[in-house]
Amino acid sequence: MMENLIFEILKMAGFIVVLFLCCLWLVKDKRSFYKFRDWGLIPLTALAGFVIYCIGYWEAGTKESLITLVVRSFLSTFHMFFLHSDLLEVRHHMHTNATYMFAFSIIHFAAFLVSFLVVLQLFGKQFLSWLKLKLSTPKDSYIFFDLNEGAVALAEDLLKKDRKRFILFIDKNVKHKLVAFPKINLSLPRLRDKESLFEKISKTEAVFLKKDFSEEVAFDELKISKLVDKSVCRMFFLSENEDYNIHMSLKVIGEIRRLQLLPKELRLYVNADSEELIDLFAEKIGPLNVEVHIFNRSKLAAQELITNYPPVNALKLETSKAVALSDFSMLIIGFGNMGSEALKAMIEQGQFVGSTFRATIIDKEMKCKAGRFEHYYPGLKNYQLEYHEAEVNSSEFFNLLKDKLAGLKYILVALGEDELNIKTAVELSHFISRETDNDQIKILTDVYNTRDYSYIQQAKECFKEICLYGSNDNIYTEDIIINESREMTARKIHAYYNAQKAVEKQVPWQALSPIKKMTNISAASHIYTKLQLAGLTPQDFAQWSTEEEYVKALGNERFENLAKGEHLHWNATLFVHEWDVWHLSDIPDFVSVNKDEKHKKHACLVDWEELKKVEERFGEPYRKYDRDSVRNIWELAKANLL
Repeated sequence: MMENLIFEILKMAGFIVVLFLCCLWLVKDKRSFYKFRDWGLIPLTALAGFVIYCIGYWEAGTKESLITLVVRSFLSTFHMFFLHSDLLEVRHHMHTNATYMFAFSIIHFAAFLVSFLVVLQLFGKQFLSWLKLKLSTPKDSYIFFDLNEGAVALAEDLLKKDRKRFILFIDKNVKHKLVAFPKINLSLPRLRDKESLFEKISKTEAVFLKKDFSEEVAFDELKISKLVDKSVCRMFFLSENEDYNIHMSLKVIGEIRRLQLLPKELRLYVNADSEELIDLFAEKIGPLNVEVHIFNRSKLAAQELITNYPPVNALKLETSKAVALSDFSMLIIGFGNMGSEALKAMIEQGQFVGSTFRATIIDKEMKCKAGRFEHYYPGLKNYQLEYHEAEVNSSEFFNLLKDKLAGLKYILVALGEDELNIKTAVELSHFISRETDNDQIKILTDVYNTRDYSYIQQAKECFKEICLYGSNDNIYTEDIIINESREMTARKIHAYYNAQKAVEKQVPWQALSPIKKMTNISAASHIYTKLQLAGLTPQDFAQWSTEEEYVKALGNERFENLAKGEHLHWNATLFVHEWDVWHLSDIPDFVSVNKDEKHKKHACLVDWEELKKVEERFGEPYRKYDRDSVRNIWELAKANLL
């Protein structure tokens, strides 16, 4: 009797262990578990159930009618997945057959397991999330505060590249978030998809915490301190509420200080419009190992533009000299946030020896927009920018188009609404084909919801000039937002310059000012342009054993032009971040530094030829730094960072 009791207890314990292991497997690798369940456990259990009932009913006298046997066995197999057993209908003497009853118990437990796991999948997301949060000790973690379309797009992209990544969503109202257009598309009242964001992301391996991160809720309650302390942690504040994003990201920094956490590496990604916020965050962070990245949809779309359509690809080049053979000219239609961010990005990446950057900007409210833009970016007066106030499709608009068509490389359409942008792009396509033989002009069209306009991409022959950009699926990606290889390259660039200085003058990456980090990151993005100008690919560096061999292969003229191009690019980077020239005549004699960070003035923001005077004034070899950036490409190639 005691032995039977012990056996039953052990059997029950075994069942519980199996349940727990299944939950654990489900938490660790959802896709492989579902594959096992759907293609292994369910069909095998159903087949075994059918067989076990066939045996039982055969002995119960149903063997005289094969059809009856099959039907009864099928129905009983179906019943067992609803936690019902038809054992009483099986011949009684089979109840005492130990082998039969053991097989019967195992098969019904398997059916219960299938039912349990289906219910868990449908209604147990919170439990599975809690279990995964408790058991996981990831090396890298991605935490999203607020469930929104941008966050879902980024999470899906992260999981597409590595489905074992630990991704956590924190949002109290997670089940009620629908896929909808952002504010710029409120004229389109329908939803993009009937599926809720929660249902969309719950199909992935992401973890959900149904709580709010607010002024009243601390890290302790959310149980995420260990993720900050023991993993490379990335936190995303991507909601459309800028105030929430700013306050909650600042609260994260406050929580780290309150709990005296020592982040292994923490990066905050904050959706906000104000560029000045980066200085506020730098002040709050202090010595903590925390990086903050500020961006908005317009900045991300501009990054997509220069990634997919870099200005250097639109020009004819003489690679033996690293010079451009023509000017870069573009037309921008619409000068809201998207238009201005795109212009800045193109200016920053569109500077070449032998080429002048030209842009014509059209907007129906240009007077006030141009005034504000010139006020914030006074350094951009150094470029050939023309501002025109005109309505789209007006006579003045078409006259401007005719005047500028001959030398245009890009036309950028950013009028604020998908439908209007597409309509304008199609009309421009017809206009260009009628007015000019220049079939190299690209019409870069800002479209948030590319799914509705997929026919544009499919009808290549009719609309080959039109290129869509700016959709959430394309800008909320790991390559655009996180891009750690770009930051690794930027850190390597800084380390190279640091090594040229005396030890006491070296500055670690973490202690750099935001603008210095930005110039290094921009230099990392510009390497592609340098390689194109020089006619090189990353594979070409394998033929050179030393840096000197690489420099010798470039030749003096090509090397010098690449250095001049680097200086042009550096100037543009500061200009698009609100800096201006600090003329030597305006610098008091007692001042020994070349920049005024408070007023965003820099003495080196001059032409290459004028740098010599600045070098004499401050006693630093500034042109050598630009040449060093060309030399440093060799180091980056050795580190596989090109």
